[in-house]
Amino acid sequence: MRHTPIAAVGYHPPEGKAGEVEATTVRAMLERGGPDGFVDVQRPEFHFLLLPTSGHGTHMLDFADHALEPGAVLWVRPGQVQRWGDVHRYDGWVLIFPAGLLDPATAELVAATSPAAPCWWAPDDARAAGVPALVEEIADLADDATVPRELRGPALTHLLSAMLLRLTAQASTRPGAPRGSEPWLAFRELLEAEHAHHHDVAWYAARLGWSPRTLARATRAATGRTPKELVDERVLLEARRLLAHSDLSVARVGEAVGFDDASNFGTWFRLRAGQTPAAFRSSAR
Repeated sequence: MRHTPIAAVGYHPPEGKAGEVEATTVRAMLERGGPDGFVDVQRPEFHFLLLPTSGHGTHMLDFADHALEPGAVLWVRPGQVQRWGDVHRYDGWVLIFPAGLLDPATAELVAATSPAAPCWWAPDDARAAGVPALVEEIADLADDATVPRELRGPALTHLLSAMLLRLTAQASTRPGAPRGSEPWLAFRELLEAEHAHHHDVAWYAARLGWSPRTLARATRAATGRTPKELVDERVLLEARRLLAHSDLSVARVGEAVGFDDASNFGTWFRLRAGQTPAAFRSSAR
């Protein structure tokens, strides 16, 4: 069985909407792009929120199928691997915004670059976060041509930031939710940027200016896991993405996630995934 590489989906906003929040619907996207645009496994280069309003469906995000039902929220971040389900079975709002739109402080608080951060909210949680009213305000403002663009863009960003902050606050009440600290937040951001090049915890600690022991205390307090476990988890996720959704050889997948030797990669993967890379690829497909 042959699989095509993961399709990268670039950020191509409508004219006059570049650099601001775009509010559209699943149905409008289907009409604009046609059904073929919803078939392949994709790696978007932008953020989007799915907020169903009718029907039911599922959406695959990094090997997990998330339920889409009226009132739920799903956040797909840039670089994540995702696949649309049957888009004819549901409709809803889609809020699209480019990477880098959020101010740095907000982006850090909501873990905008972390694939391990909360990405799905049930309808009750979304209502508690005030999402229904906020998404209506965003959709109305995004469609209001009477508002000057230089005012509309910042206003949309503020509304979106409020929604993401409230969703993040709601997720923080879940049992076992991570508790942030400066070392943990800095490590999480650096790990996302460097996991394919650096697997050594000492390198991360030195780069951040913390001792390995301080970093370990921070990650245990936030997640209950060691820095090494988190590094391995992030590298394993990327390896699984490439094995399942690309035609790269096992050796090339190993190179892509920082291994010079295919044998070392195979041993490392088997110890952490419980099967060889080839076996995982076969089972995933």
